Amino acid sequence: MLRNEIQKITGLTRKAIEYYQEKGLIRPQRLENGYRDYDDEDLEVLNKISVYRKLGLKIEEIEEILHSGIDALSAVLRRKEYAMEMAGRKRRVLDMIIQGVDNQTIAEQLTLIENELTIYDRLTMAFPGYIGQMLFVAYQPFLDEPIKEGKEHYFQQYICFLDNLPAFELEDNEYRYIEKLSSTWSLDLLKEVNFNKIQAVNNPEEWLLENQEFITDYQTFKGSSDYLNSPLNKIQEKFVNFLQDNNYYEHAIPLLRSFSQSYDNYYKKLIQANKKFLEMNLDQ
Repeated sequence: MLRNEIQKITGLTRKAIEYYQEKGLIRPQRLENGYRDYDDEDLEVLNKISVYRKLGLKIEEIEEILHSGIDALSAVLRRKEYAMEMAGRKRRVLDMIIQGVDNQTIAEQLTLIENELTIYDRLTMAFPGYIGQMLFVAYQPFLDEPIKEGKEHYFQQYICFLDNLPAFELEDNEYRYIEKLSSTWSLDLLKEVNFNKIQAVNNPEEWLLENQEFITDYQTFKGSSDYLNSPLNKIQEKFVNFLQDNNYYEHAIPLLRSFSQSYDNYYKKLIQANKKFLEMNLDQ
């Protein structure tokens, strides 16, 4: 098909089609007469692009979906959910300004927003898709407190650590697998799961007692050949090895604990909860 036919079918302009061609999203063949010949695959891609653009997706997000498959759309949607959440928080600050709230309080709220956005950006840059978003959600509840005077340099050191952290890389098939597995997980659902984890850490004896059957089933699954030979196990091992090789536990976690008192308190409880879990296993 020639370009004018493609334009009629897709409703895209000549300039738009040429732009997507320059971005490498379509690869029409050049005929002897110099015209471009667009095949059915090019048409399918352009139709998808047209739909996604009408829905407000950025070209970078569309590239991600086209490259990784439809399941990558879930990561895009979670990013948009977070963007909407941040827009709501900024709107509330504007309301505070209208209400005449003092400048110091306004400045504190803006700093909280900026710090959280900075951590979100760094984590999702270092860790692709679901993994970066999952990590951020695990930390987010502990980022809503002002950093105490004298502790700001720990925050800057943490950001510097993330800036120098190499990107966690997955094979294409691994990335598609994890995105497919998490395709129905909204940002709110991730937050709910994390909230339940925090509640379990705060009340470990009660949680362990109420969930003994679940824990037994989970441990059985983790030891099964189905899990041990699964892509999920391979990805989890790769993730843990990445964190260990880059000293994340030795450097990043202590820095987080240093600038967030609530995270430090949670981390101490997490260590105690883990000890109780291990003690329960030894007693069985």
